[in-house]
Amino acid sequence: MVYREWQVTRPDKALIGQLAEATSTGQLVCSVLAARGVDTPQKAHDFLDTEKPLSSPELLLDAAVAADRIRQAVDQGERIVVFGDYDVDGVCATALMYSYLQSIGADVYYKLPSRSDEGYGLSRRVVELMASKGIGLVITVDNGISAVEEISYAKSLGMDVVVTDHHLPPPALPEDAVALVDPLREGDESPCKNLSGTGVAFKVICAVEGCQPEELLDYYADLVAIGTVADIMALTGENRTLVRYGVQALQQPERVGLAALLEVCGFSGRTVTAENISFAIAPRINAAGRMEDATAALRLLLSEDEEEARALACQLDQYNQARQKTEQEIVQDIVARIASDDTLKNRRVIVVWGEGYHPGVIGIVASRLVERFGRPAIVFSVEGKEAKGSGRSVAGFSLYSAVANCRDLLIRYGGHDLAAGMSIETDRLEEFSRAINVFAAKEYPFIGASPVRVDAPVKLEQLSVQDVAELSALAPFGSQNPSPIFLLENARLEAVYPVSEGHHSRLRLRQGNGVLSAVLFGTSPAALGYQAGDQVEVLLSLSIYEGSAGAQISGRVRGIRPAGIGNDYVNSTEQYRAFLGGVPFTQAQKAALLPTREEVAKVWRLVQAKGVAAEDLCSAFMRLKPLGAGKIMVALRALRELGLVEKAQVDGQNRYKPNQAAGRRNLADAPILQSLSQ
Repeated sequence: MVYREWQVTRPDKALIGQLAEATSTGQLVCSVLAARGVDTPQKAHDFLDTEKPLSSPELLLDAAVAADRIRQAVDQGERIVVFGDYDVDGVCATALMYSYLQSIGADVYYKLPSRSDEGYGLSRRVVELMASKGIGLVITVDNGISAVEEISYAKSLGMDVVVTDHHLPPPALPEDAVALVDPLREGDESPCKNLSGTGVAFKVICAVEGCQPEELLDYYADLVAIGTVADIMALTGENRTLVRYGVQALQQPERVGLAALLEVCGFSGRTVTAENISFAIAPRINAAGRMEDATAALRLLLSEDEEEARALACQLDQYNQARQKTEQEIVQDIVARIASDDTLKNRRVIVVWGEGYHPGVIGIVASRLVERFGRPAIVFSVEGKEAKGSGRSVAGFSLYSAVANCRDLLIRYGGHDLAAGMSIETDRLEEFSRAINVFAAKEYPFIGASPVRVDAPVKLEQLSVQDVAELSALAPFGSQNPSPIFLLENARLEAVYPVSEGHHSRLRLRQGNGVLSAVLFGTSPAALGYQAGDQVEVLLSLSIYEGSAGAQISGRVRGIRPAGIGNDYVNSTEQYRAFLGGVPFTQAQKAALLPTREEVAKVWRLVQAKGVAAEDLCSAFMRLKPLGAGKIMVALRALRELGLVEKAQVDGQNRYKPNQAAGRRNLADAPILQSLSQ
């Protein structure tokens, strides 16, 4: 299990009261605002304001130049191509720009690159294809800011290029472009620097139309919302307004393709939220580009025929099912390999590869490994003599720096702190894995999993249906504006019930005179590790559901641990993992992890008396708190190395229990104790 620090904010009560009085909003909402730095009535009004105007599109550098060139092309009947990308943001940006240009009578086409054959962005091959079709103007969406050579080549073939992008510009810009519209360009004075590619394309068509953005929201906010949420753009400032309008439009979508997609997702007649975009709509649009060809997703967004739209929506759903199946198979294969390989299990950076790993899903697989193991992960798809890799990281570990340090081993690479892509000769994979782990052990000896940020403690007795219902004023939820998480302290676990044939659990929690029912997804009652009567603290998301007795408060469990355990155990478990991962330790650091014979005996007696839940050691950490979590983990490992303790299924739960077949052992023979004693 990955242990994460709970970073609990305890907002000032006087400030909460001040915000509540100024905004006529409940204290639960205001506690979240205060926790997130909204510390004045004016900031609170600004955050909650649903009518705040969007900035003028002409504040974007080169937007006016781009608009003039696009209008010229339309007026003169030039052939225009919109060149996008195969991810959700690129597909939505292409649909938006193409449909707008078509609506004003342009001779317009679209082109999306193939992930497997062409890769991201413009290429000479694509430029030549466009020239052969008599294209006069290329408009890039969600790409182009780095395409220096390709845009120069396009110009040499007689084509103009207008770039609309949102990625970080390189030092050398494509100066042969007619216009470079990117809010991150030096000298750009537009206020919203975190627009998605679709958001930038939207601002550009507003410039072409010569209107304020609000005038076109009814037509395009749905696409902007999907692109913004899917590309994990911060839901602050203008993006909150854009996504709010878009989510509202998705309640009764005018776009035939989106109506069909919502039906396939099971959202017809149901309220659609930004979270639904993240977990249902976006993955299906993305699956086309990952598994086959993103053009199917684009055709869906542009479709005006209900029958065609239903067929395309079903096709995307099938792609998504295939993507999920492929992803799960690869994850299961890798997890099994890690479980059986101590070297791989303990490395600071997980590096794995396999023939037949679908290149379209390895990035998602890397994300799943990071979630599961709390460490950076790189997954390679091997195709003959070359392997293509995709990596994801944790906060505080620059994956780009780590990969760049191994650049002599790579064919090519790119990325940023939290994600990177690369390719390598297959026979150098082992060398790369060793090299990046040597770098990580030296430069990042302690790689903690990202902490859980908690907005505020709550008292069940003080919660009301109205308080919880008002949390919707903080929506849409997403990047940099997550759904609120609350801490329930000193609660008693009264009962645990199975849900969905035991795949999930429902917990009945009591705190004082207040009682709450909360669901814990993905954990059966047997695997929970806590029993009725335990004193716990719980992280909760809160919502309202309509039950037989009317509106009631419901909770979703985001984390659970013994009451009063604190956060010290998190750092101690990371020290243990670092030692196993080959990080050089001083004698003092080794001594801090090395348990005495008496301390190992205490762990042994706990295993004998009760057994220990193997997937979540927090209960053991709490029972033996003076020892420290690191020493407890070392003691358990030593006992297992000697064969005195084994991991086994007990009542459906993985537990450490005594090995009845083991005879007497010399504790000093345990390899981990010997390593720490040296």
